[in-house]
Parts: sequence; C-alpha cells; structure tokens
Amino acid sequence: TQLFNEKNYDESLTLLQQFLEKNPQAYQIHILIGDCYREKGDLDKAIESYNKAIEEAKKDEKMGKEITAKALAAIGNCYINKGDFETAQSFFKQSIDTFPENEALAYNVGEIYFSSQKLDEAIQYFTIATQIKPDWPPPYYKLGLVYLNKADYEKAKECLKKFIELEPESELAVQVKNILDYLEKIKK
Repeated sequence: TQLFNEKNYDESLTLLQQFLEKNPQAYQIHILIGDCYREKGDLDKAIESYNKAIEEAKKDEKMGKEITAKALAAIGNCYINKGDFETAQSFFKQSIDTFPENEALAYNVGEIYFSSQKLDEAIQYFTIATQIKPDWPPPYYKLGLVYLNKADYEKAKECLKKFIELEPESELAVQVKNILDYLEKIKK
C-alpha cells in the first residue's frame, strides 16, 4: 500500500504477486494488482485482474458479494478512463446491484463521475449513498458541490445544510458554513 501510495506501481505489483503466489486463497489481492495496472495505464490488464477477483469471489460466501461489487466498480472506473461512459455505467450498476447495502461503493462511484465532470451521474450515485445511509455526512457535502457546479444554488444549500446538521463540528463544517454564507449573499 505504501509503494502504491508513493506511485511505485512496479514494485508494488512485484510484492503483491509474490504475496499471491504464497497465499493463493487471498484472492482479494487481485483488486490491488488491478489498481496498480490501472494507475500504470494498462487498463486491459487491470480489467483482467479485476475479473480474476470476481471469479474467485464466487467461491467465497462470506465476502464474495462485497469483493465482486468492488471489482465491478473498479472495472467501471477503467472504462471511465477509456472514455466509454456507457459501459462504465453498466459496471457501476452491476456493482451497486451486487452489494446494495454498501453506501461507500455508491459514494465512490459518485466521486468517479464527479471527477470526470459527469454531474448528473454523480448526483445519481451520491443520492443512492444518502438513501443507503441517510445519516452519513460525506455524500451530502459532495451533492452540495455538484449542485454548485450546476449553478443550482437552492439544491446546493439544501444538501450543505444537511451536511452541517449531521456534522456541525468538523473542520469541513467551517468551509461549508462559509459556502452557505456566500450563497446567501449572492441570493440577495
């Protein structure tokens, strides 16, 4: 993980592959291997690795659904990088359908779309995250930012106020309050 975070993907790949050889039952490592290939720009190898995780997850009654969902979302991310948003959307939908109780998964898909400036899709997935876990603040914050980007200030305020309601004392809350103050001023 440290090597990955330092963007030393080749070394990270070597260690992950060595670990997998010694511990073939730790099939979840295929996701990390796929992440390395994705960051290196080898999207086909990344997808191949994610598919290996999906195949192995079929044998895992305990964590199989969650690993499958993560791998499907990762494949969707690869298709975003390829510029194929329609295929990406299909994989993201499969991911959420596979493990619908995971709010973080929906949130992460929203993040991918937001960073790609696919704002309507980002709204869709951040909203799913709020539906799965209504008392979790981060998706409300992100929804507020997406609506700001769309110049829908009323919806932005609504989401940001919900964030403040849920997380009034965080460092981020100060920033959000400043945004809300600004939105009140431009309204006048």
